[in-house]
Amino acid sequence: MKDKRETYQRESADLSSVSYYEYDTPVGLVRLVWQDGFLTALSLAGKSQPNAFWRRGELTYEEAGRRLAEGGARLGETAGIVRTMKELQEYFEGKRREFTVPLRPEGTAFQKQVWQALLTIPYGQTRSYGQIAAQIGKPGASRAVGMGNHCNPIAILIPCHRVIGANGSMTGYGGGLDIKEYLLKREGVLC
Repeated sequence: MKDKRETYQRESADLSSVSYYEYDTPVGLVRLVWQDGFLTALSLAGKSQPNAFWRRGELTYEEAGRRLAEGGARLGETAGIVRTMKELQEYFEGKRREFTVPLRPEGTAFQKQVWQALLTIPYGQTRSYGQIAAQIGKPGASRAVGMGNHCNPIAILIPCHRVIGANGSMTGYGGGLDIKEYLLKREGVLC
């Protein structure tokens, strides 16, 4: 069996066109990743990260950051990163309900269908996994929708936190249920 680190090293892309920045928010430290004029990732510290650049499995927040730096990504506040931070601040202050930042999440065709459906869930509302599955034309794919949610590389802006169980229960969230509940309270869904 091959060493995973060796496999990841070979699959690593040149990240010189990538910029990233980390900063503190009401939900903790986040990392924003921009490439070619698009936000490609918003990751929450301490959580596993969908592996957009290396195409296999998940990475810890720390490992993803290390690989960005080693791959030549630039650390700093670009115009796109500053715009994203401003919109996030407005969201957390209750002044923004929709984001205008251009997004380019990396994933499978199915995952992209799921994420596109998530973008249609209005602020202050929720949908069940089954409703999202039906919306994308795959009514029996609730669990696959759950995995698509789990692989969402752009937390908060692609609102996977707005997806709940069919019975209204809080179900898994890659950022942790405490953050999911915080975001839904912020949006007025929970008291």
